[in-house]
Amino acid sequence: MESSNEPENYAKVILNKKSLYVMAFTILLLGGFLAYIYVDYINLKSKYEYLLGNYETLLSNVNDLQSTIESLYYKRIVSNLTAVQIYNRTKYSVVLITCTTNSGQVLGSGFVYRSDGYIITNNHVVENATSITVTFLDGTVAEAELVAGDFYSDLAVIRVNEMSEKAHPLVLGDSSLLMVGEPVYAIGNPFGLSGSMTAGIVSQVGRVLFWRDFGIPPPRGSYPVADVIQFDAAVNPGNSGGPLLNSLGEVIGVTFAIETGGEVKAFVGIGYAISSHMVKRVVPALIENRSYEHPWIGIGFDSEYVGGCLITYVDPDGPAGKAGLQVNDVIIEVDGYAVKSASDLITYIEKYKSPGDTILLTVLRDTATFEIELTLGVRP
Repeated sequence: MESSNEPENYAKVILNKKSLYVMAFTILLLGGFLAYIYVDYINLKSKYEYLLGNYETLLSNVNDLQSTIESLYYKRIVSNLTAVQIYNRTKYSVVLITCTTNSGQVLGSGFVYRSDGYIITNNHVVENATSITVTFLDGTVAEAELVAGDFYSDLAVIRVNEMSEKAHPLVLGDSSLLMVGEPVYAIGNPFGLSGSMTAGIVSQVGRVLFWRDFGIPPPRGSYPVADVIQFDAAVNPGNSGGPLLNSLGEVIGVTFAIETGGEVKAFVGIGYAISSHMVKRVVPALIENRSYEHPWIGIGFDSEYVGGCLITYVDPDGPAGKAGLQVNDVIIEVDGYAVKSASDLITYIEKYKSPGDTILLTVLRDTATFEIELTLGVRP
């Protein structure tokens, strides 16, 4: 009897169909995977081409910017004036100021700020004057009146009814653009020697000096002068109030102090000037309001501490006391700007803020860091 192979053949057919299904599924899966890779490749290629295009655009922009910077630098170099040109353009606008006080005569310098007779000088030159006389380089002499002065910035404005016909307002430059090593020129009247010019460089910018270092007792002496320019052009008594000029002949500072050696009250290589940035803030207020209000936090601090502004005293009735600041708190940021020392905080407040403005302080207390909003008051 012959046996049948139908079940075996049927099983083979089923097996072959399963294999075909598996193969078909594998092919579909592989095809899908390859399609996914291909699409991803296309996307990546598209992104690459996009990024390459952006890179080329950015590179072109960078090259254009570099060319612009080089062009501006070249123009700045070309437009720089010689010392002779600077002197001749400004000499008739720099004045000798002679003040009569109860204790004698005081000599200083100043320069024309406005064509209607306003002249900028130092507050310490004119603050105790019973009479003020202004002498222009061409010999024109005029009596002046004190408009207003500000002790803390050591700036003052006087006004004359008659000016030299050769005098004109000097241009205020931007002291924030100053670089260490940049040439500067001081014009003034050292020891009464009218129209004297000296040259030097910017030694440092952004200095903070305290009035106590100049022999001023508390409470005034406890306050600082911010954003001070240090320079090495020779200046001496009589230069106070005179302009410090950049190589374009712009006023970038007002000479107000020098370092002295021992008992010798003469220049030893370090001069200081009030920045033109502060001049632009203070002088218009002196003319319009007859005073300038400095912003006030109401704290004492360790001026030697590094790593923030370490608070050593809090006025309970001042802005800091009302905001909850405490002794030994360390201010490490102001409005998002890092505070590495008390000088950073002082400079920021003096340069950019006014009474009534609100600032955001980041404070470190023990090991906790938190933020405090503080509304600035008026310095008493």
